[in-house]
Parts: sequence; C-alpha cells; structure tokens
Amino acid sequence: MSATKYSHPFLNGLKPLPEGYDEELQQIREWMKSQPHLPYISDEYVFLFLHSNYYKVKETKDTIECYFTLRNNSPDLFTNRDPLLPKNKTILDITHMIAFPKLSPEGHHILLYRLADTDYSKLNFADAVRVFCMFNDIKLSEDRLSEGYIVIFDMKGCSLGHLTRVTLPALRAFMHYIQNAHPCRLKKIHVVHTVSFINQVMCLVKPLIHSNLLNLLNFSSEGPESVVDVEYLPEDYGGRQTCVKQLHDEQRKNMESNYRDWLIESEIFKVDEKKRIKKPSKGMFASFTSSFKSLDID
Repeated sequence: MSATKYSHPFLNGLKPLPEGYDEELQQIREWMKSQPHLPYISDEYVFLFLHSNYYKVKETKDTIECYFTLRNNSPDLFTNRDPLLPKNKTILDITHMIAFPKLSPEGHHILLYRLADTDYSKLNFADAVRVFCMFNDIKLSEDRLSEGYIVIFDMKGCSLGHLTRVTLPALRAFMHYIQNAHPCRLKKIHVVHTVSFINQVMCLVKPLIHSNLLNLLNFSSEGPESVVDVEYLPEDYGGRQTCVKQLHDEQRKNMESNYRDWLIESEIFKVDEKKRIKKPSKGMFASFTSSFKSLDID
C-alpha cells in the first residue's frame, strides 16, 4: 500500500493549494512541531482544517488537537474502518447515506441520512457512528474544500426501539467529534419526519450540544421537500434526481472499491499519548467545555 497515495485527506489530491494563506500555514506548521504527540500531516491536511475554520489559526489548532485525540481515544468509532467488515456492511445494508447530485444555490453540498431497514434490533449504534464518519471522510475527500454542508436526517421509520440502542459513550464521542473536530463548514441540519418522541431524543442529546449547533438545527414534521427545493431531491421525495437507494448503492460501491484502502490506512492518523508533553486539561474531552469549532452561522 503506497503511503504517499493514502496518507492525506484527499484521495485525488488538492491542487492547486489555496493562495494567500502562507502565514497561517506556517503558524500551524510551527505549532505542530512543538506538539510531538500529533502525527505529521501534509499541507493539504492542514488546509482542510484551516478552511473548515475560515482560516482562523487558534480555532484551527483546537480542531486539529481534538480531531487526532478523539481518533485515538475512541477506537470503537475510528478503527475497523474496512467497509467490507461484516459489522460495517450491516450498517450499509440498514441505512441510506447519500450526497445529492446537485449543490444548493449557495454552492453547499447536501447530505441525507435515513433508515433503509426499520428493524431496530439490527442497529449497533457505535458501528453506525463509525460508518457515518467513514462516509463523511469520503465526502471531504471528494468535495475538497467545500463552501459548506446542509445535512438532512430523515427520521421516518425511527422508533423508541432505536433510541434504546443508543450507547452514551458513543453518543458523547460522536457529538464531540461533530462539533469540535470534524473539519467541515456545517451550514444547516434539518431533522425531517420528526417522530412523536423527539423530546426524549432532545433530552438525551441537548446536554451534549453547544448553542452554536442548536442554532443550526431545524425540525420539520414533513419530508425533505419542506426544507430543500424539489429540483435537488431524489425522485422518491418527489424530486428530479436519481432515487435514494440507487444513489446509496453507487456511493457505497465507491466506498468499497475506490476508498477501501484509504479508509483502512487512515486509522494511523491519531495522537501518540506517550509523546504528549502537556496532558490535556482533565475535563477537555469529558465535559464539552472546550471551545466549539468555529462556525459561520448565517
């Protein structure tokens, strides 16, 4: 396996690199030299973090630190990233995870997540979070430095049984990762076909959510057509694009064929705690008091 091919965040590279940010890049590079526990990463990787934080240096450092620490501290979520492992295949069988073919008018990518099989006994929550993160890493690789993401969670078919499958350690790590570590510009999170027990769901997750993320959340009892113009939607939602299952199957094949080696290789990107000079403050990864990754909220 070629280290040069797989050891950066963009399978097909990032050329040309963004111009006008040499000073910010240099500041991050100098800082990383003084943090021996962090892995060496390419300039492309640094730009992914800088871009997601709108080129603010302090916020970028916080995101890098959190990203690689969480990937070390949550092995349930960030190892075993082979899409052909049975537990990962099960998640890909029972869910649909897709990117819409068309960008929004503002140039944002639109992602949709939903259940394909409503039998809650098949759901392992930590496995679902792992595959969700794998899918999102591929999106970052393919979309390069995206202007932003609109996320749609379709809750149709979700039951209280699914809620009982949620494990708190995985949920905690997942919420921390999405808010403080995932290097993308989140613009909006639409939760559609909201379920009758949405209040119970919110009771579970609200203590883990910063106000910045709450401001991005939008709930609708109707379908995706209530939040996104119909021309962007798959035909099973009354839109003009390919149906969800076909998009999922195509994007799953891309994960299994083109990105499999890359996903497995990416497990190496994590901190080495033995080399850390200064231990993180005790509450940093437990209490959610660390700074929220910079967001540009419209």
